[in-house]
Amino acid sequence: MDKEVREALHRDEKIRVRADYFLKENFKRLVLDQNNHRIYEIYDESGEKLLGKIAFLSLGVFQSYNLNTRDDEKKRKAEQELKRFAEEYDLFVIDEAHKYRNSNTNRWRAVRKLQKKSDNFPNRFMLLTATPLNNSIDDIFNLIRLFTDETFAPFRVKGIPITDLINRYRSLKRELERKDDDGIRKELKKVAAEIKSKILDEVMVLRTRKYIMEQFKDLKVDGKQLVFKDPRPYSLNPFPFYTKSYRRLVDFIARKLDCILFEYTKLYGTRFVVFEEEGIGEEDEGKGQRRYIEIADLFKLLLGKRLESGIYPFETTLRRIYEKEKIFYEAFRHKMDTILSEDALKDLIKEVVEGAKIKKELDEIREDYNVEEAEGETWFDRVIKILIEYAEELKEDGRDYADLELLRLGLKKVISNLENDLRIMDEILEELDKLKVKREDGKGESFWASLTQKQDRSLHEKIGTYKVLGFIPKKEEDVVDLPIFSYHNDPKLESLKQILGNPSFKSESLRDIPTLNRRKVLIFTQYRDTAYYLFHNLKEWAEREVDLFTWLKDGERIKIGLVTGDTETSTKINYIKRFAPQANSGFDEVERYGELEILISTDALSEGVNLQDADAVINYDLPWNPMIIVQRVGRVNRIGNEKDVYVINFVPSDEVEVIVGVLSKLKEKIRDITLVVGKETKILGPEEEISVETFGERIKDISKLSMTDLEQYGMSEDFKQFTGKIPQEQLDEYRLLNIIQYDLGYTDRDFEDVIDMGDGPYYSFIQGEDKIISIYEFYRGNYRIMKKIISINPETHEISYETPIVLLDLIKRGQRSPERIENAIENLERLKERTEDLVEDLKERSQQEQRGFLSNLYDAMDILEDEVQNEDELYEKYIYIMNVLPFLNPQNYASTIKNLLLKENCIEVSTSNRITIRDVRSAIIHIEKLFRENRLSEMDFSFSVKHLGWYYERED
Repeated sequence: MDKEVREALHRDEKIRVRADYFLKENFKRLVLDQNNHRIYEIYDESGEKLLGKIAFLSLGVFQSYNLNTRDDEKKRKAEQELKRFAEEYDLFVIDEAHKYRNSNTNRWRAVRKLQKKSDNFPNRFMLLTATPLNNSIDDIFNLIRLFTDETFAPFRVKGIPITDLINRYRSLKRELERKDDDGIRKELKKVAAEIKSKILDEVMVLRTRKYIMEQFKDLKVDGKQLVFKDPRPYSLNPFPFYTKSYRRLVDFIARKLDCILFEYTKLYGTRFVVFEEEGIGEEDEGKGQRRYIEIADLFKLLLGKRLESGIYPFETTLRRIYEKEKIFYEAFRHKMDTILSEDALKDLIKEVVEGAKIKKELDEIREDYNVEEAEGETWFDRVIKILIEYAEELKEDGRDYADLELLRLGLKKVISNLENDLRIMDEILEELDKLKVKREDGKGESFWASLTQKQDRSLHEKIGTYKVLGFIPKKEEDVVDLPIFSYHNDPKLESLKQILGNPSFKSESLRDIPTLNRRKVLIFTQYRDTAYYLFHNLKEWAEREVDLFTWLKDGERIKIGLVTGDTETSTKINYIKRFAPQANSGFDEVERYGELEILISTDALSEGVNLQDADAVINYDLPWNPMIIVQRVGRVNRIGNEKDVYVINFVPSDEVEVIVGVLSKLKEKIRDITLVVGKETKILGPEEEISVETFGERIKDISKLSMTDLEQYGMSEDFKQFTGKIPQEQLDEYRLLNIIQYDLGYTDRDFEDVIDMGDGPYYSFIQGEDKIISIYEFYRGNYRIMKKIISINPETHEISYETPIVLLDLIKRGQRSPERIENAIENLERLKERTEDLVEDLKERSQQEQRGFLSNLYDAMDILEDEVQNEDELYEKYIYIMNVLPFLNPQNYASTIKNLLLKENCIEVSTSNRITIRDVRSAIIHIEKLFRENRLSEMDFSFSVKHLGWYYERED
């Protein structure tokens, strides 16, 4: 970033960026490509001058930076790496930003460290998400906190009391939950409207389908009238294809699942997930209502959702768990006698955790949830606590036990629980075996038995009885190979084949579902295992089904593709081009490799790609977050696509009862299970507590909603309060630009002559109504606060505020020579007086009403100015503190500053909370150091107005 651009950004000026220039293939060089971390260098046209770098980082990179670790070396390295990122890059574009809503996660803390460079220059952020608010107003507040420090300078300079408004909204929400009152509801809507207009309109661009069609229906895209069709959804229930054996399996799983303890997860010291509501104000700092859920319950919910996707992903997930538990069981059973000390137990658990490779899956739980961890407590401390708890259940009354004896006694309970888990999972796996398609070459032993007990046998012998179509690619954390099976009459797969196959053979039960034979079909699933299962089974079907040959076969090639997180980027691009050649200029790839007619994908393709060649989107399993469905369909149903797109949603039947069973048990432990199920989903009516009884019906209801309705359904009630109409000023600015570009045919070259013109004001006289229009920008320090277009009638002196569309007169109406110039000057003076009134209003609004400790500290510091103003360096620190202190959020800083000053013996606090500064120099130095370390912005209290230009419309 050159000096000129940097200074312009610091003045909050808009900078025009031509992405086509920076991202031309000729000027991009890959300099790093490892571990989901790619860095490109961008050069100028000569290929010699380095313009900058672009880095692509995975979510896991930021999650790995633990700034709260007690390991000082790890913390230091993390801070250094983040500091390097902040220095090297000027703009951070964060996709899937909703994953950064929780301020208690490593990733949130890490990204926040990127806010500023070492010289306090602020970096820029662009957050992309379809769901900025899922649960509460804190979601958006925490996203805003990613790119603003605790002074919230961009808002404070405009007189926007952001923390006050957020806290007021929280407080009213809680009042309304306690008492249903129209007065509170009315006040809540009023505060929500203020948050929208003053906060969200400043930082958020919201463009749902509904708003696009309502607000931009007259706009053109590429010179054509806006087209944004709303696909019709079809709900497909595979229940007619259920067999007795399949129903029996689902019933068996429903009965047995609740008995599994998932004991192995506790042996890494992680037993509970903590759900916590944030406090409201300074007095609630660090407080909130805590609710505990066992990780075992989350695993049951996980398995229930896998079963909803299909019997194969359920089996593979259960098998992975089984193998990990088995490693723990065998290790403890055989090495129990070798545990002669706590250190020996610790070493054994470490060895088994490494062998079972469970650390990664538990770390993933920590990414999405807060786990129970006490201050100063290690994972082994928590394991010991669990073992002692178990021992208390088993020890004999009246007998004294040594510490090691108690641990051994607790381990016996662990071994018993592991054995019970393995027995139940064995029973379920045996039932699943009964549905598998067997090999055609005779009998053999069980695949699973041979795989787990006879690893030295050949692969052919391991496979044994069952027909195997392939294998799931093994991940680093996997401890077992997972073959891909076929099942007798898998109801979901059978119904999928029915709508893809020859329509003359289609079942009558699917008469209302459109036939997709010979259409281009995109199939989405949430799970990698499901995707591989569908790919191999559909491929095998296409190879032997004669009716499909002319559609899905091209010589030896099958025209079905698969994209998951495993897929190499180059392969993914190849598949995208072959599946949607029209949208992606892929005809060369089609010529070389053949076209794809069916593309199966996880949500690796649900964002950021154009697949509008497709005729249909199938959601093979239904995400509980409606916005994911909208994102998936958005790959095909894009603005400008005029063809009809089919959306077919598979809905569960008996499988959902397994989930309902898990939820029923959860309901006994925690009253509002929305805290768990609603954490990342909105399958339920927003803001309502889950009704277990109607849960299945709500899932099915979602499958029938249009994309527009799904967007609305997926918004929480909080979010709906903040999604009113686009401000008229914004809307008219879009309309003006649209007219200039498409109706009048202007391009950026037409404005090259005026780009470098100096500051105005510029003026003109034109034909039209008798009116003077003037444009002003308002600044506080370097921050541009707002722009106003103000008009005045020269005869009546009536003053009005205009929107940018009024500037169209300058382009469309003819010029005329200046007349009555004295009249213009007189009225411009009146407009100047109005701008002075606006400045006074801004000054009044910018006054921060600090409360509690920070307010008292400010008062105590305020009387010290005369005492320190003769020491230049100390006085400079003092002024910085006084310019920051009024704007701090008490919830984040009151306790921190108070504890610091008390610890350093800088202040005394009376029983009435009056503050006395005991050591002025020390107080100033410590506060200034804290503010600098946190890179808090100093406020500039000066206001100014810039007059950009005016024009005088005169009647003929």
